[in-house]
Amino acid sequence: MKQSNLYEMLKPEYKTSIATKYANRQHSHAALIRALSEEYYFTEIKYGDAFDIMNTCELDFLGDAFNKAY
Repeated sequence: MKQSNLYEMLKPEYKTSIATKYANRQHSHAALIRALSEEYYFTEIKYGDAFDIMNTCELDFLGDAFNKAY
């Protein structure tokens, strides 16, 4: 079974929030999506990217942005 990357596990409402926030900053949006697509564990996300996700999605814990992979 193939393991899902973080972008695939990102909850749909947060994908929408991030896309809306970065609508006029396509390069930043693409870089954030690329970072999520290349990792499988949220603990591997760089601090700046984690901060952007948590700030945009109004989260206190980065792990809450993702669907659980069972």
